[in-house]
Amino acid sequence: MGLDVPTPNPPASYREARDDEYVTDRSRRAEIQAYLTGVENAWTEAFTQWSIDTSLSLDEYQLVLRVGLLDEFDFYWDDERQRIEYTAPKIPDEWEQLDEFDSLDSWATVSAINDELDELGDTVAGVLTDYYVSWDSEDGVVDMFGSQFNARDDVLTDVQDAYEEGRD
Repeated sequence: MGLDVPTPNPPASYREARDDEYVTDRSRRAEIQAYLTGVENAWTEAFTQWSIDTSLSLDEYQLVLRVGLLDEFDFYWDDERQRIEYTAPKIPDEWEQLDEFDSLDSWATVSAINDELDELGDTVAGVLTDYYVSWDSEDGVVDMFGSQFNARDDVLTDVQDAYEEGRD
């Protein structure tokens, strides 16, 4: 189905420190935020990918915006898994008692919205991990791809390189 909507502002991943968060985690959050909001524009790239395939209706999407669910995303580096992870917001279980959710009519709709928010988080985390950052030491970023990097071109380059080698 998809949505044809402008890309909203990215969430703020660089927030107050959690009790279980190390200093290096905080600096990585700041760098993640720079990728989401800066010239690299990872948020726009990922949101566009997600919006093409989402099953959210326009009304459901507008509800998500109105109640500020997109702002509640949390993106962070998981050093053990060596990738960006996320915590997706969810519509609260007591949604039926809350006025801001009065347009919702069933648990099925709530579940569908929550699933789509999870899919958006997964898409953003994947884009960040695959095309923007890779940390593998305490020294920080080892490999960064800037705005000049288009992940889809690397396949073509590899094929072209193999072709050129075969011609020699």
